[in-house]
Amino acid sequence: MLEVSNLSKTYRGRTVLHPVSFTLKAGECLGIAGANGSGKSTLLRILAQVEMPDSGSILFAGQDVRRDRTFPRSRLGYVPQDDALMEELTCSRQISLWQAACGRKGPLPAGIVELMGIEGMMRRRIAELSGGMRRRLSIALALAGEPPVLIMDEATSALDGDYCSALLDWLEQYLRRGGRIVWCSHHAEELERLCDRCLILRDGQSEWKNNV
Repeated sequence: MLEVSNLSKTYRGRTVLHPVSFTLKAGECLGIAGANGSGKSTLLRILAQVEMPDSGSILFAGQDVRRDRTFPRSRLGYVPQDDALMEELTCSRQISLWQAACGRKGPLPAGIVELMGIEGMMRRRIAELSGGMRRRLSIALALAGEPPVLIMDEATSALDGDYCSALLDWLEQYLRRGGRIVWCSHHAEELERLCDRCLILRDGQSEWKNNV
């Protein structure tokens, strides 16, 4: 189980995320919704350890993982709102570095490569890719190794319809296999399809909506 308790964040004296708490069991998807600037991406960055909270805890399987640097690499897949790819690298080199950082060897699983249609991109520099291609590569990196937790921030933005449909199909199967997803989206149909509950943020304050 992923247990999040009283996470909060303040920038320059302004509270952008009031205390947020939730649990996420195997097979569950939690939706995160709200207007731009409501604190959604801040919450997801904290969960992915891109930044630290001012207060609160994150437990996975009963262990505090806030400062465990192996957790975001080996047990968590993260798709940020803006990709963190290295522009000067080829896709193949970016994948190799990511696999090594996560303690995995070899190329990405063939099923993930096919799912995101990245096989023909391997020799291209990331700086040359379109927004949709970069998104597909970011998603492929997050899904590699099928980590037990996925944190996905507007993952379908810039995706063509076919890739979006294929990704949602894969995620439904992932949940049936016991995966856990925190899914941030502006699209009500995605939230309805994937999520068991939805946490709605307004100016950092949260409220719950069940059975989205």
